[in-house]
Formats: sequence, C-alpha cells, structure tokens
Amino acid sequence: MALINHAKREINAKIVYYGHEGVGKRVSLQYLYDRIKPALRGELKTVPASGDSLVFFDFSPFEQPVFGGYRIRFHLYSLTGKVTNPAAWKMTLKGADGLVIVADASPEMIPASRESISNLREFLAAYGVGLHDTPCVLQLNGAAADGRAGIAAALDVPDMRICHSETGSGKGVLEGLSMLSRDIMARIEQDPALRVVEYTSVPGVGPSDASPALMPLAQEEHLTEPDEGPTVAEVSPLSGKPLEESQNIFEGPRVTLAGERAICDEGAIRIPLEITFDGVSRRLVVSIAIEAE
Repeated sequence: MALINHAKREINAKIVYYGHEGVGKRVSLQYLYDRIKPALRGELKTVPASGDSLVFFDFSPFEQPVFGGYRIRFHLYSLTGKVTNPAAWKMTLKGADGLVIVADASPEMIPASRESISNLREFLAAYGVGLHDTPCVLQLNGAAADGRAGIAAALDVPDMRICHSETGSGKGVLEGLSMLSRDIMARIEQDPALRVVEYTSVPGVGPSDASPALMPLAQEEHLTEPDEGPTVAEVSPLSGKPLEESQNIFEGPRVTLAGERAICDEGAIRIPLEITFDGVSRRLVVSIAIEAE
C-alpha cells in the first residue's frame, strides 16, 4: 500500500519495472526520466543491490496537490542486466504498489518471459501477495496489435492489461505507465488512511466509476519534448486523439469554490471546492482544524 506522510502531506507509491535480462527495463526508465521536466523529478540513480544493479528515480506527475491537499509522488525501480541473486528482486518488489512487466514478444523469447513471470509469482508469494492482488501492466516489446492477446495467454497472464512498446523509440512506454498509475491512484482513493477530504457525490464521477475520476498521470505540459517529435499519426495514450490534436487539452486542473462561502463549524473550517480537469468535475470539501495556541 502507498505510504502516506501526513506531516509532509505527500503520498508515495512504488512502481517496479520487472522482466528478464535484455527486455528494455532500464531503457524504459531512461525514456521516462528524459521526458519528465527536471523540476518534477529526482535524480536517476544506480546503486548496488545484493550483488546486482538497482536503478531508480522518483517524480511527481502533478504540480498541484490532487488528493485533498496531498501531493502524490511515484518511485520507479528496476534491476538491470542479468540478475544473479533472486534476493535482489525480492527486495526490489517488497511493498510495490504496481508492476510494469516488460516482455519481448518475439516467439523465441516467450519461454524466457514465461519463466520470468513464474519467478515473479514466487517472489510475490514470499510476501503473501498474488500477482492478481497487484495492479499490473504487461509492456510487450515488438508485439503486433492483433497478436497481443495470444502472447499474454502464452505468458499465462491472459487477463492482464497490455500495452505495445518499441524499445528503440520509446513508443508505448508512457502509455504503460499512464495505465498503471490510474489503477494505483484509484486504489489510493479508497485508502481509509486518507480521510483528509469529504467527497460530495457528483453524477458520473463517483468513486465507483470504471475509470478513476482523478486526473491521469502524464499531462503533456509536464513533459519535455523528445529530440524528434511524434508523427501526426501517433495517438496520445491519454486522450485517444492524435497528439497534435490533443496538445491544447492539457491545461492542468482548475480549482474553484463550489459554494458561496466557507463554513466554520465546531472548531473547523470547511471549504467546498470543485476541481475540473479534462472536462471532468469533482466536488470535495477540505476540512481545516482550528486550534488556539
């Protein structure tokens, strides 16, 4: 479960990129790191881990708080190269809030990817966690659109959500992270430890919706431009529209006062707010306790 720091008003979620040697885990992290604005990310680091090499960095996808005044920060981890000590993966996977399973879609690599996922199940089982208990996305390198389902079935994860990626260009890497972050944020929204806001029911955007009412991960204005811009035909993973058509829709969240005034009641100030993002509105009430010094 994501760690909630009430003192710093910050939520920290851990995402692990998992896969066997050579599938593009480090390349994926490097691509994401290069796309995120420096002001929103920490340093990309590589450190020894049980005889292997651990690469990681953290970033905040939003400049403004999203959970009732709490900021969210994602911490991305992976082991690179040939992992010689299984304890390194066990340590890295401990406490993961979400997994991106990177696999090579080449027919000759299916057995290695299947064995890797089997090992993943064993690593998670050591913590009493099943693969189905953790939000996951299968990032398939080189898979044709019409063959993804068959590859997922061959890897014994037929129901897992899939995204296509290309290691060389980085295409699809952001899409996979965006898909996973939505699932993680939806889970955080249901965390009983996060009772800092009181939600007002709004038709069509309640917590029971199939897709999270909270904002998606990677707003385009929070990302630096790659060296070579995307083609017109490339589709935005967030809006489903061509990127050039969707560039102007990511203007960030708009926060307005939902009622006429704030209410002071029983030692607390209640401020009704309405947050609008990407055409979706949500109402909430922020409660501020008042104590005499």
